[in-house]
Amino acid sequence: MKRAMRPWPKSSAAIRPLTIVVAAIAILVAGLGAAASAGKKNRAIKPVSRSDKGATRLAQSIFEGNGRRLVRAKFVAVPPGHDPVATSRRSVLGFPRKGKSFAILSTGCAHFAFYKNFGGATGCKDGGVKTRGARDVTIWRIRVKVPRGANCLSFRFKFLSEEFPEFVGSPYNDAFIAELDHSPQWTASDNRSPSIEAPDSFATTRNGRDIISVNATGVAKVSRAAARGTTYDAATGKLRASTPVTPGFHLLYLSLFDQGDRQWDSAVFIDRLLVRRANRCRPGLVGSK
Repeated sequence: MKRAMRPWPKSSAAIRPLTIVVAAIAILVAGLGAAASAGKKNRAIKPVSRSDKGATRLAQSIFEGNGRRLVRAKFVAVPPGHDPVATSRRSVLGFPRKGKSFAILSTGCAHFAFYKNFGGATGCKDGGVKTRGARDVTIWRIRVKVPRGANCLSFRFKFLSEEFPEFVGSPYNDAFIAELDHSPQWTASDNRSPSIEAPDSFATTRNGRDIISVNATGVAKVSRAAARGTTYDAATGKLRASTPVTPGFHLLYLSLFDQGDRQWDSAVFIDRLLVRRANRCRPGLVGSK
């Protein structure tokens, strides 16, 4: 006579192994989905080499008009490792402004730009030696030929940062500087008495008081909404920086750096560099549609 088989016990202890397995599979699937999503975002950003060729390609991605006016570009300084400079063809926050691509400069990892925002620091450390008193410094020099009849150079940009709200009102700031026709004049003092001096930057509010950082006011004030869709906690709106020029060759220096820490990264999206004839070319910033 066959003995009746006992049913599987329905205690919580008996079903716990199955629950753990199901949970583990769910976590694995979620992880694979996140990795796939991150991969798609990475493909939207193409790192640029530190060579003169890479710097020139980056400049070509933002230049509007006759390409012969753009002679060449180079990186005077760039942080080591982690691909801090890149181009992107992804449409985000109004960029690219015109054409198919725009430039990304960062104090950390440019390819983090479209990752999900988890708050706090991005955790991308470039390191390297101090430059002009600052850390994680990128200085991008672009040589532009201005034709006869043109009197104004301008470009569009957006500054984004992880330093909001932790460093608002603090002197320990990332900053973006734009200068023309001489080697960079900005300086960042050491951590004991931090300050940033940029007397020749034309990427300032028109009263000349505010350089681009999370402390800027007026048209350059940052907000959370302006950074939506990126890894950064806040950003400026879309801005246009302009400065008068004369016909001939000119050197444009664009600098991004960290005053103080290395952990809280910032970036700047740049596009639509152009030279044109303007009835009135006022230096400084205005909002850009």
